[in-house]
Amino acid sequence: MVLVDTSAWIEFYKKDSADSDIGEQVQHLIREDRIVTTEPVLLELAAGVRSLKKLKELRDTFSLFHLAQIGDDIWHDATDNMFTLRRKGITIPAIDVLIGTAAITYDLYLIHSDKHYQSMAEILPLKEW
Repeated sequence: MVLVDTSAWIEFYKKDSADSDIGEQVQHLIREDRIVTTEPVLLELAAGVRSLKKLKELRDTFSLFHLAQIGDDIWHDATDNMFTLRRKGITIPAIDVLIGTAAITYDLYLIHSDKHYQSMAEILPLKEW
């Protein structure tokens, strides 16, 4: 199972996603029912939605995927992970730490096109796709 980060969804939704390696991989994962999402990814994607109709379509589409819910344990672990990363001199946006921590907690691979996760994986047990 693979948690798809916002950056990978953006690649997927681009008009030329068929030319994008990440876009192709996301298409493949959808066909195989291996997509996992989480609330922060939907939140980030909602920021780019232009109408209520498109927001409803986004919600409907994402309701078809497996959900890695962000519970108290993940918030707690994300706080610890943020502390660990900052102690190593690595600054990563909080939402990315939260998404990465969800992938770690649920033992999922993370597909992305975001350099922050590469830095995170050097310190934490994040499995990149």
